[in-house]
Amino acid sequence: MSLEMRKLQLLTRSKNMLTAAQKNQWTRFSELEAGWLDWLQSSVETYGEALNSVGSELIKDNQKIQDCLALEQKKILRELEKSTKNTSSIKSYLK
Repeated sequence: MSLEMRKLQLLTRSKNMLTAAQKNQWTRFSELEAGWLDWLQSSVETYGEALNSVGSELIKDNQKIQDCLALEQKKILRELEKSTKNTSSIKSYLK
């Protein structure tokens, strides 16, 4: 496989992962993310510094994905806290 094709594939998968994260499509994200690190490592071992030109874009995408994950975690935590409060209220009412 040519270097340019591998760069394109890496960028495409990274962008697809970012899009899935931004749309809260976590099942799709998981599918894309599965094996990503192994594939990225294999690409680095094969092409080395020749991938540096796409590295910064991959890092930017990764940071945006991390931001999406942090927001989703906060959302889940808020929902859990709300549920816990509701459960406590019900328990208090039933006493």
